[in-house]
Amino acid sequence: MQPNLIKSAFYNFHILGLLLSVKFILSAQKFEIFASFAMILSIFIIFFLYRMTVHYRDMECKGKISFGQAFSYMFLIYVFGSIVSAIVMMIYTTFIDTHFLASLLDVTLKMYETLKIPMDDKTYKLIEAIYNPATYSILNVFFSMIGAAFWAVILAGFIKKEKSIFEE
Repeated sequence: MQPNLIKSAFYNFHILGLLLSVKFILSAQKFEIFASFAMILSIFIIFFLYRMTVHYRDMECKGKISFGQAFSYMFLIYVFGSIVSAIVMMIYTTFIDTHFLASLLDVTLKMYETLKIPMDDKTYKLIEAIYNPATYSILNVFFSMIGAAFWAVILAGFIKKEKSIFEE
């Protein structure tokens, strides 16, 4: 019987979503010590993703999991968790720290100015549109999917465990 991958991912994604949300909130703070904690939390998130997938392999797959199953499980958990994190980001940037995205936009515009990149009105409006809460949150989910695929490819190779040719 094939273990229900999506059901298990739905059961476990909220923990990763909470960790990703805390990481965002820590990195959004103005103090550098919080950014350091966010970096440490990033490492913990990868370790947690690994442990959660090993638990899935051992408990629901009876100790055997293919590379594709491990990849799919980690990818689904990370994507669902990043959706939770995006909702937290939207709430944070809309209600709690309304100047956060404006300060990010200011830093981006200063970077363009420092690099002497010409900017017309269309480019400015496009960059400005990126830094509204909804667009910023959606882009975060998209880039989290890329990060999820990266870590899932790496970790799935370590987690993969299939039946030996000598076993029946």
